[in-house]
Amino acid sequence: MHNAEKEKYILFWGSAWGLDLIRYAMEYAIEYGDLPNTFLTQVIVYGLLVISSILFTYGFQSFFEVNFLQKGLWIISLSLGWYAVNKILGSSNYIAVIPMYIFLGVMSIFSGTLIFKNFKSSKVISSLVIGILLILIGIREITFPIIKHFNLINYLVDFDLLYSLKVILAIALLMHFYEIASNILAIIFHKQEELMKSLNKEKEWLRVTLKSIGDGVIATDANGNIEFMNPTAEKLTGYKEGEVLGKRIDEVFNIINEDTKEKVEIPIEKVLKTGEITGLANHTALISKDGHVISIADSAAPIKDSEGNVIGTVMVFRDISDKREYEKLLKQYEFIVESSNEGIGSFDLEGIIQTWNKGCEKIYGYKADEMIGKSIYTLMPDFEKEKVKNILQRLLKGEEIKSYEGIRITKEGKTIHVLVSLAGLKDELGRYIGISFISRDITKNKKTEQILKRYKLLFDNINDIILFARYEDGKIIEVNKAAIKAYGYEMEELLKMDIFELCNCEKEELTQLLDVEAERGVLLNLQHKRKDGSEFYVEANVVSVDFENEKLIMTIIRDITERKLAQEKLEHLGTHDILTGLYNRNFFEEKLAFVGKQNIVPTGLIICDADGLKLINDTIGHKAGDMLLKTAADVLRKCFRGQDIIARIGGDEFAVILPNASIEIVEEAVDRIRKMVENSKFTFEKENIPLSMSIGYAVKNNSFKKIEEVFKEADNNMYREKLFHKRSSYRKVLDSILKMFEIRQPKLQKHLNAVKEILANFAEYLKLSQVRIKNLELLAEFHDIGMVGISDKILDKVDNLNEEEKLEFQKHCEIGYRIAMSSPDLAHLADMILMHHEWWNGQGYPLAVKGEDIPYECRILAIVDAYVQMIDEEGKGLSKEQALKEIRKMAGIQFDPILVEKFLAFMKD
Repeated sequence: MHNAEKEKYILFWGSAWGLDLIRYAMEYAIEYGDLPNTFLTQVIVYGLLVISSILFTYGFQSFFEVNFLQKGLWIISLSLGWYAVNKILGSSNYIAVIPMYIFLGVMSIFSGTLIFKNFKSSKVISSLVIGILLILIGIREITFPIIKHFNLINYLVDFDLLYSLKVILAIALLMHFYEIASNILAIIFHKQEELMKSLNKEKEWLRVTLKSIGDGVIATDANGNIEFMNPTAEKLTGYKEGEVLGKRIDEVFNIINEDTKEKVEIPIEKVLKTGEITGLANHTALISKDGHVISIADSAAPIKDSEGNVIGTVMVFRDISDKREYEKLLKQYEFIVESSNEGIGSFDLEGIIQTWNKGCEKIYGYKADEMIGKSIYTLMPDFEKEKVKNILQRLLKGEEIKSYEGIRITKEGKTIHVLVSLAGLKDELGRYIGISFISRDITKNKKTEQILKRYKLLFDNINDIILFARYEDGKIIEVNKAAIKAYGYEMEELLKMDIFELCNCEKEELTQLLDVEAERGVLLNLQHKRKDGSEFYVEANVVSVDFENEKLIMTIIRDITERKLAQEKLEHLGTHDILTGLYNRNFFEEKLAFVGKQNIVPTGLIICDADGLKLINDTIGHKAGDMLLKTAADVLRKCFRGQDIIARIGGDEFAVILPNASIEIVEEAVDRIRKMVENSKFTFEKENIPLSMSIGYAVKNNSFKKIEEVFKEADNNMYREKLFHKRSSYRKVLDSILKMFEIRQPKLQKHLNAVKEILANFAEYLKLSQVRIKNLELLAEFHDIGMVGISDKILDKVDNLNEEEKLEFQKHCEIGYRIAMSSPDLAHLADMILMHHEWWNGQGYPLAVKGEDIPYECRILAIVDAYVQMIDEEGKGLSKEQALKEIRKMAGIQFDPILVEKFLAFMKD
């Protein structure tokens, strides 16, 4: 509807209802006042009714853009005729006006119904209210002649209620305020909007959570079209969320079988068919947008509505490429063993062969399926068996057996000489379960001349280090390029040295070994030294040779540092906690089970818990929390021997196993821990934070008591102690954090002191209870405690914060809430700390609560805090009068209006 047309119907209707008001006033005066009921007054009244009806009809036609004027005037003309006939016949005035009132009533009801259904307003609620008002007015007009016959009270009630509605509506339309009325009415539904905001907030929380998790997440609708993709999924697939929204999942999520490279059905497609949770098969890979292949693990689940219908799916997947690489590495190691020319295998303690590689097949002639399950002694002549048994017994007793030379019989019955190296195999508890061997066929021992003639071919190109030295004194006489590169010396420098200078071992020990074994050849695992002093692991194959009547030592050396370190790292990671370097939970449980199985009596258990870890993580960050855990681990290391089993068994929990330890020994150990904890602290951002630990212990003092019961007893004792001194330990940590923050932000402490002073006086002025005064004192001191978790870069920023910085700053309420919940002294203030930035009109943060839903103490603090903030700007702040003016201005918006008035009165006094 155009503005000019809007002006027409407002003018017509407003004028019509204005004349109606005059008509009703005259009728009331004639009926109950001093105005005489003459023919003239009746004509005037009826004339006003006719004119207002015509104007109302014009307004109706303009508003709904329909040609109703002729019909309306025709009805009005008939009504006039009816009136004239009844007057001539002397009928009652009420009967004479019935058609006119019925016409007006029908018009109002019809208009209200159309407006109710068709009014095109920006606020739907306006059409509802205007329509209802018109319908009610219409009902009143139709029933007016009947109500007139009732007593005065009914008439007045009818007149006061319904006619007042009619006048109000007319004025609103005349004053062009129907849009404003619509907005005012919308406030009625403010709670519905708040509910929608809450739902949107929950939806956004869920979206942020899904975007922040480490696994990839993709959600689709019931047709498999993508509706959501988190950053991890973007990284793995190579697509951005904006690229794929609305696309089919199979256009983005392309997966294949890693082995066959054949395309694999996407779990989402199966979920849409079956409505059940589905996971991927093993060895599945994702082909990203750029063609990169990523090994993944995956599962998908249906999203169902309240009736159980599948309306979408969600798929969670993660990159397991590292796991695949580890499996590949193991296969490579297996391949190295299997493809080695040396015979590598193993047998159990009974001598039954368990593994047998290709090298063994080449040396002995037997296939693996022929030897596995057979005795190792079947390869030996009878005179060799006792010798080997003695060697094995020495090895199992702990004696180091480097290698030995033996005689074996091949499948063809041929006798060969072998050089055998042995190593014991142990289980996780350190018990021998078998023996591994490496055998080398030394039957075809080449002459020294032939070796020296051929070695040059490989000498300069081989990656292994080759050294030649005089047998008598070990002086180096020749080296290859690999040696120069490995040791860092020039050729001339190496030729002035002896082999003992390169080896990180005792000269006498190596000399003695060479005297005994060098002629037959020996394989040594050693540490060699470079020119810069660094060391590296080597595998050295040493053999003596004769060359031109001179006895030489030839050494072929291979750098095995990476293999050695990788092996040590794998072994260490399997049993140790990465952060603290202590044993991990798996190792602890294995040792605990071993102690229980061995039924060692007595056995002591100590359980320790690092107090305040969650508080530190929530306030100053996980980096400080990690420092707390490392400090606790260092304390425990200093309190026990290196061979004692000290483990980190949980996030902040540690445990110590003390076999053969009586209750007295355990208590002495606990005392050592307590004394060291009292004097221990760690430094974070130049502030010393004290270490606090809760300790529980128990002793298995009889063979009938299970070790699991001992652990539970120690754990319960620890939790009992934690509860006992939780308040003091948390207070120490909290004081340190606050002190650190006070150093970081001295201005904030000055602000808090000013708030506390005014707040104390205002609370006394309000005559609050002692409980509320105490709460206000604590709230004044700790309401901004969450600031410790906010970056100084944001807190010290002079310019206005951007949107991202504002969101970061607003988190201090939630951080403060978590700190308070973690502290027994502040837990009852947690909700107040969370809501101290809420506004009276619901526009605050973080919960957007409003009015009296905000704690009373928070409403008081909000006024005082804002007042101090406005006047405390170091020369740039407002005057007290200006600040109080701003406080009054924000009453009912940011502040409780009643409290504002009290505060203004308080400041005036």
